[in-house]
Amino acid sequence: MPTHRDQFFSTFLETFGSWRPDAVIFDCDGLLMDTESLWTRTQEMVCDQLGIALDRELRHQLVGLPASRIGPLMAQRAGAEPASVIKQLLDVNELLVLESGRPMPGAREIVEAMGAKVPLAVASNSARRILDVAISRSGFESQFTATVSAEEVAQPKPAPDVYLAAAEALGAVPGKCVAFEDSEAGAKAAVAAGMKVIAVPHMASQEPLAHAFCGSLESRDLLAWVAAWK
Repeated sequence: MPTHRDQFFSTFLETFGSWRPDAVIFDCDGLLMDTESLWTRTQEMVCDQLGIALDRELRHQLVGLPASRIGPLMAQRAGAEPASVIKQLLDVNELLVLESGRPMPGAREIVEAMGAKVPLAVASNSARRILDVAISRSGFESQFTATVSAEEVAQPKPAPDVYLAAAEALGAVPGKCVAFEDSEAGAKAAVAAGMKVIAVPHMASQEPLAHAFCGSLESRDLLAWVAAWK
């Protein structure tokens, strides 16, 4: 059963025992790629352009949501057209990711280690154009059998659609997949899809429900668990 970070202390081997995933599905922003700060900067820049405040309440509300959901929320505050705000967000973010997107610490190593054992996919709430730019900046895009954007499913996270689509693309049963997430919305989506979830939260405000937690993808415990996969 998923639990909160402050309730979980056992190792991956203790948590999962002999269970091994048939496939692994990763979130992208803030998990594989250090682009979450760029998305926050994007929101700040667009809010400034719209003349509205990105206060604490709005920040927390927007974590893990795609531009298609954030744009209307900002537009409502600003009295602007939602479609115009969505385009502003995507235009600004694409430039920032293209200029500054880079892998999170340990991402390259864990992707290569897992990719040598099982098929991998990415399930992201980003628009396809942003996801493609981010993955191209990673340097390990060839490791992924499939990437799924929120634009390609009926509902974005926290609905399970992107994870179910990624599992289908891999030919894997969702219950035999493990998902990596950093946000509450993302973890909720993966749990709803029936997957085991490993959370790597980097924001103190985020308390995702997950089956296991680690401080970063550089975790020795995580690498030891992967090394034990048959």
